[in-house]
Amino acid sequence: VLDITYMFGPDAMAVEEVTEGASQDNVIVVRAARAAKLGARAGRLSRAVKLLKMLPGMSTKEDASKVKIARVISNQLNTVLSTRVAFLTICVVVVLPLFQMLQYPEMDDSMGTWAELLDRNAAFFKQATNSTERLEQQALLQTEVERMMSAYDSFSYGPFHVCYGDLSSSGTFECRTDLLNLNYTSKFSMPQRKASIREYSQEAIQVSFNLVVPKQEESAAGMGLLCFVVLVMCIFGLLMSQSISQVALLPLERMLSVVRQRCQQIFKYTTDLKEEEESEDEDDDDQELEQSSEFMLLEKVVKKLAAIAHLSSVAGEPEVKDNMTENEIMTLNWLQGASVANGRKMMEGEDERSTSMAIPTPRGKEGLSAITGKIPANTLEELNTPDFNALSQTVELKIAIGTYVVWVHEGCLAWVRDNVPENTLFKFMTAVEAKYPSENPFHNFSHGLDVLYNVSRFCRLANLQSTFTETSQFWLLIAASGHDLGHLGVNNQFLVETTHEVAVKYNDRSPLENLHCAMLFQITNSSPDTNVFSNVDKDTYKEMRKGIIAAILHTDMVKHNEMIKELSLLYQMNSDALDSLKADGVVKSSAATTQTLMNALLHCADIGNPMKPWDLCYELAHLCLDEFFAQGDVEKERGIPVQVLNDREKVNRPNSQVGFIEFVICPMAESICNIFPQLDNLAHHLGINVQNWLQLWIDEASPPEEQTSKVSERVRRVVLRLKAV
Repeated sequence: VLDITYMFGPDAMAVEEVTEGASQDNVIVVRAARAAKLGARAGRLSRAVKLLKMLPGMSTKEDASKVKIARVISNQLNTVLSTRVAFLTICVVVVLPLFQMLQYPEMDDSMGTWAELLDRNAAFFKQATNSTERLEQQALLQTEVERMMSAYDSFSYGPFHVCYGDLSSSGTFECRTDLLNLNYTSKFSMPQRKASIREYSQEAIQVSFNLVVPKQEESAAGMGLLCFVVLVMCIFGLLMSQSISQVALLPLERMLSVVRQRCQQIFKYTTDLKEEEESEDEDDDDQELEQSSEFMLLEKVVKKLAAIAHLSSVAGEPEVKDNMTENEIMTLNWLQGASVANGRKMMEGEDERSTSMAIPTPRGKEGLSAITGKIPANTLEELNTPDFNALSQTVELKIAIGTYVVWVHEGCLAWVRDNVPENTLFKFMTAVEAKYPSENPFHNFSHGLDVLYNVSRFCRLANLQSTFTETSQFWLLIAASGHDLGHLGVNNQFLVETTHEVAVKYNDRSPLENLHCAMLFQITNSSPDTNVFSNVDKDTYKEMRKGIIAAILHTDMVKHNEMIKELSLLYQMNSDALDSLKADGVVKSSAATTQTLMNALLHCADIGNPMKPWDLCYELAHLCLDEFFAQGDVEKERGIPVQVLNDREKVNRPNSQVGFIEFVICPMAESICNIFPQLDNLAHHLGINVQNWLQLWIDEASPPEEQTSKVSERVRRVVLRLKAV
């Protein structure tokens, strides 16, 4: 039972034979091979260590669902280290038998020596020529046999049978008791299992040894060694697993947990967004975040950082290309260009976009006061579409419409009704209209009203009523109405160049924009009848004033490139939430982000004429160019350099609009539509308008075919960019 070879070794009923002339097995090599085999079996048993995870208190199922890749790394480390431990154990198993070299019977050569000695005596007996000599040799052989028997009296193994005979050429020994019968007494008997018999067969003698006890001891030692190996591997496996957890797994879990948290911050996933997506189980991006590994998140972050680095390294001004016309180069130099934001999805169709912009609102004739009741019904309807034209309204209607837009704006309706009397708002609008120079072809109250209408509509279409606070939306509308108050009909560069008193007053830093801010607060502070902030507490008023000043100052075209870059970075940092139309968390992530987006909405509304329907776009563009040309005429009269786009004799109107759209408005449309996809109809109109300007330029200027082809290709790329938002 203790002999493991009974089940896995050689046949237990086969006698171990050692014949004369046969090569003796190298005992050390045999033992090492057998030990290696046992070690290999023990190595395979190392997999059983994994079953220990099933024991109470050692299950890590819950932790594995949280840390994911950390457990994968842990399992890989366990596998590698388990292999090393198994290899080490096998080496130990191979080395341990070397210490048994001096033990019997493995290294006992006496058995073979006795067989050779008896065979020599048997040979003398066989060579005897007469009976006397035979008797002498027989007695001598008998004496040697008895001496051999007595020699093993103190051992646990020894001979139990000796016979005289012949060894055939096939290695089979045949006892010839008829020729010589040896008489002896042995304390050993024939074992029941022949595997415990070792026979030494010589030319004339065969000696059989009983090795029952050594075989049992050897088998017991083998089984003990195997159990010891398994035990060592289990112990070392548990210790190694614990070491891995302490040294590698726990720090890795902490690190990857931080990675996941930082990734969520980078992607701006708000708590509300995650809770909503977990309950509805509809948002693929959030599921991807939860199911993906931390390394996938790291890869995603690296891609975002690469995009951010690219945006940060983009030059402030686009390059002047060889295929640009003189008008386009002038436009490029004046406008200072812009960087390109990434688009997101292709437009599905014009009809769908046109209807998507006409969002029903609670506006109507019902409940209007005497102030706003004079607004025609068709004008109220136009306020719900992109077709509202402030130029076609009378001064009285413009004031009423401005009052109406602020009074009924959904995002701050309740707050305005509680804190701003309608009559105060009306008188404020009246004072604002009076401060806009009516002699300006473009920068007059019509433009101020148009920007107010644009901002209100952008907030409504982008569903920002609940995103921005009521007070924020109110001050944004006030800033829009007065963002160009007191405009002098010339740009900042002209004021600086001519050392105008406004430029001197504001140290050449956005002099017009500073003037607009100052005049706006002069209106509110000049009389309680026009002070729309009279019922606002001091802290709220400070926040409103700060926001209004920042928003109006950012309408300076000098800040355009910086704003485009900020919006592009904002989108890259929050593309997951923004692509899923969940801008609330992004907007509310910080006060700086909120201010940036409100600045962008006002700036987009201010320069958004090319993003209106074609008829409005065409009319407003010509009015703006008329104002530029009027400034150019003054520059010529004063003998100062005429700024680009101001020389009516050199600038081609349609071509200048193509460059204006390509370098300024297209990047703005991409950026604003990336952040607020609901405004994508702006890009739709812009794509149509740039193609119309191209065709007008071709019809009016009849440019060479090569130049037409180059500009057409640029327009085609602009249209593709706009379709991709």
